[in-house]
Amino acid sequence: MTATELTKRYRRSERPAVDGISFEIAEGETIGLLGPNGAGKTTLIKMICGVTAPTSGQVRVFGADPVRQPVVAKSGVGAMHQSGPFDMMLPALDNLRIAARFRGLRWRDVRPWALEIADYLGLTEHLQTFCFQLSGGQRQRLQLVRALLTIPQLLILDEPSAGLDVPGRRQVERFVRWLREEYGVTVLWTSHHIDEVERNSQRVMVINRGKVVRFAKPRELVEEFGSTHLLVTVEHPDAVRAVAAWAAAAGLAATAEDSLVRIDGARAPDVLAGLSRHCQDHAVAISGVSTASDSLEQVFLRMTDNEG
Repeated sequence: MTATELTKRYRRSERPAVDGISFEIAEGETIGLLGPNGAGKTTLIKMICGVTAPTSGQVRVFGADPVRQPVVAKSGVGAMHQSGPFDMMLPALDNLRIAARFRGLRWRDVRPWALEIADYLGLTEHLQTFCFQLSGGQRQRLQLVRALLTIPQLLILDEPSAGLDVPGRRQVERFVRWLREEYGVTVLWTSHHIDEVERNSQRVMVINRGKVVRFAKPRELVEEFGSTHLLVTVEHPDAVRAVAAWAAAAGLAATAEDSLVRIDGARAPDVLAGLSRHCQDHAVAISGVSTASDSLEQVFLRMTDNEG
């Protein structure tokens, strides 16, 4: 899948929803798509799915234009949307049958696979339940079954864990990982659970105000935009104040909470000698020193907050 200078403008909008985005995604990759609300994620997904046409530029899915060549472009795409429509007055199983017919699939052909996925996701006993009686998490799992009536070449996951508890989230993650490993499925994954994206994505595209801020591996984003912190554990409140005072005198930002002092931007090899001398001179007892790096979530907030 590729995009070249992809742009979408809406009438009466001050800026483009998507503004000159270019990227290339290889087959079998899992790509995380991150951005704050209004960043352009949904518009980008709509253009990939052929729901809306770009104002300029182009997107190609399996080499085809999703708007002008929808049959080719969409034939291998499965999409799990954040709030896809169900007929609430029909049982879950009938909704799957309708989805199969809508996609030109024979239910008897896809039924064994659909029921297998439903069983894995714990939906078997709920397939005869009316959709309005299903919980939010159950409807979310049903969304995934509907997206996977056939094994797609490209699977688009838009907030796949919405309404799911932690075990449910991990169950979906394991299943999607198996699809990628077993069938080489390409996955585009957007979620507000940034830890979920970090665990499952080989690369992450961060967009803000319609533009790509950075497209790289999660580790590379953390190394480029994150920082390292020194965590000093002490045994007495007076020691907390002493360590924080040393950090301030050294020009380092420090925050203290209970028995832990966090010194931002400090590397242990650079500061341990000075900290040790200070503690010995002031009879301060330290019970532990460790380092920690920013998470992808912290890096994401820093990246998008600075984009204006």
